[in-house]
Amino acid sequence: MTGIVIFNVLMIALAAAVGSALVPTNRISSMLEWLHAIIGITPPAPEKSKLFALVWIGSMIAIVDGLLFLLVFLTLRAMGSR
Repeated sequence: MTGIVIFNVLMIALAAAVGSALVPTNRISSMLEWLHAIIGITPPAPEKSKLFALVWIGSMIAIVDGLLFLLVFLTLRAMGSR
């Protein structure tokens, strides 16, 4: 439980740092280019890199929390059916 809370706090802190320009735009842009190259999609324009970084962070929060919720939900349903 503590790990989930720490993950969410760190991801929100990262989003706040990206959104408030504490992280330089060129660093965000280079990381997004690297991430998009691995996946095989076109990287965003440098002026849109902050928005895309926030979308990626929000997506990761939703995916991780959704999977953990699904794991707990299915585990409780399986244990309750015994």
